[in-house]
Amino acid sequence: MVVFIVLSALALAVAGAVAIPFIVIGAVLWLVTFPIRLLFKLIGGILGMVFGLIGGLLGLIIGPIVMVVVVIALIGALLSAVLALLAPLLPVALLGLLVWAIYRVTKRPNPAF
Repeated sequence: MVVFIVLSALALAVAGAVAIPFIVIGAVLWLVTFPIRLLFKLIGGILGMVFGLIGGLLGLIIGPIVMVVVVIALIGALLSAVLALLAPLLPVALLGLLVWAIYRVTKRPNPAF
């Protein structure tokens, strides 16, 4: 068990020694690209604010128009759904109209009128 612990510690030490050059290379690359990244963030921030302001203004202008169109579309969808649910009852309604028409034809006239 002690041999396993010693070998594990030795392996970790070797891995750490191998990792040190990669850490140094990463730090150097980070420092070299830092000004470029700052410049891109500055330009991106300014452009983001400009396009965000333009998008917000367009949203304020176009938003109510889109809302009206959406409300009209929802009303149309609701109307078509109700008609689709009532369409199977059409034969029953026609049968009821036929019965009513037969009743009207065969009814005796009222002498009061």
